[in-house]
Amino acid sequence: MYHVTGNTKWTRPDSYWDVVVAHLPIALLTGLGLFLPIWVAFHTLPFMKCTFLCVTGFPCPFCGFTRSLWSISAGEWYFAVRNCPLSLGVYGLMVIFFTWHSTALLLGIKMKSGLYPLCRSVHTWWIIGAIFFLNWVYRISVGLT
Repeated sequence: MYHVTGNTKWTRPDSYWDVVVAHLPIALLTGLGLFLPIWVAFHTLPFMKCTFLCVTGFPCPFCGFTRSLWSISAGEWYFAVRNCPLSLGVYGLMVIFFTWHSTALLLGIKMKSGLYPLCRSVHTWWIIGAIFFLNWVYRISVGLT
């Protein structure tokens, strides 16, 4: 059975394993990112210093995401946005992807979004890179490490 709704295409395959292979990895990764901060306190994480920070004295483009995602989960939105503004968008995308893939698993359908061609576009990856770069410039200019 094959259905098209707007840009979304979904099928109910003969085997549920097709659904599991298509949706479980993303649901697990995003679910881990969303629920781990609830289950584990930030101060108990075994952090090691960022190698980029140790070598250059500047934070890497990904520094601050862990603290910010933990802060968002704790409801400390102001700290999260001040520390790493991009973390709010990343957290929102994690919620969307977790909901999308978990729903597909629960309903036993394979859902394919119209976003897949967008993800293949070189322009999309340049824009994502520019956003991460601007977030990095912000963190360096404010003096966050």
